[in-house]
Amino acid sequence: MKTKKNQKLFYRAIILILLIAFAILAYILFFILPKGVGVIDSTPTTSGKIKFLFSIYGPGGGKRPYFNKPMSVATDRDKNIYISDTGNNRICVFDSKGAFLFEFGERGVAHPEPGLKSNWKPGKFNFPYGIDVDSETGNIFVADMHNKRIQVFDGGGKFLDWFPKGPYGGTAPDIYPTDLAVSNGKVYLCNPYQVVIFDTEGKFIKDFGMPGSGNGQFDRPNGIDVGSDGTIYVSDCNNLRLQAFTPDGKHKWTIGKKTGIEMKQGREFGLPRNIAVGPDGNIYLSDAFHFQIKVFSPTGQKLAQMGKRGSEGGTFNYPNGVEVTHDKTIYVADKENNRVQAIQLDGFVIEK
Repeated sequence: MKTKKNQKLFYRAIILILLIAFAILAYILFFILPKGVGVIDSTPTTSGKIKFLFSIYGPGGGKRPYFNKPMSVATDRDKNIYISDTGNNRICVFDSKGAFLFEFGERGVAHPEPGLKSNWKPGKFNFPYGIDVDSETGNIFVADMHNKRIQVFDGGGKFLDWFPKGPYGGTAPDIYPTDLAVSNGKVYLCNPYQVVIFDTEGKFIKDFGMPGSGNGQFDRPNGIDVGSDGTIYVSDCNNLRLQAFTPDGKHKWTIGKKTGIEMKQGREFGLPRNIAVGPDGNIYLSDAFHFQIKVFSPTGQKLAQMGKRGSEGGTFNYPNGVEVTHDKTIYVADKENNRVQAIQLDGFVIEK
């Protein structure tokens, strides 16, 4: 009898140990490690000319497992994906398959309302918007919009520096950056009515532009990138157009002028947002109000417009950020769907 009783106690102890081990493992999987929901759907599908590859909805674990209004996306030489998770005031990094790697950042306010104190420290954000990776150094540049600065991190997310640390010497009293692009040792950013250029160390180089709707003027530009020949492309958001400039800031061409005739015939853009220059030299633009990705040649010729409103793979709900890799994978920060999609477009790209 005593032996049977001991066996029962032994089995109960084993079961208790297993239950405790299972509880610890579940805690690790659900609260410490990402759950693998980063790639929420990796079954290739098509929507018209859009080939859907996969969607990322967030790290999948921790206190903030999902994105909250992601605004921008960038990639590095290893095809890792960097996402401005704007509503969560952080940057999330994934590999090329959508597996979560790491994140950094939390809310910190450098310019509080009157009567409140600043709680900003290096590496904290207040509405991080544009993001890009320097192809030479691997450093990450983030447009920390409401904190009125650019923050710089190394490839592992370690804070390095921020700028400008005072009046920057340009046309406007300070910067209020939306999108940015890093190219050939320079940082190009969209200010409310200018394009501002710094070097990657934060030294002011020049700015150009002023408020207005004429050529070379801006109204809340929200997208910028630079071609291989130095041409600067700017999504002039509130003017509903795309402008191109020479490397020294002289106007080259404009698409989508907001004229009376065009208003009657239908506008080219609903609301142009971020842009990216692809490996083919073409300009890829997200049109938030038309729920499309539009593609233009370096001379401004329209090549494609693809997409529709929806939540399925290959459809969009107010797309914002866009990035194009050398294998022509396009990443779209699909803001109101709280995801970043990886897609490809078929049947239109002009090969060089």
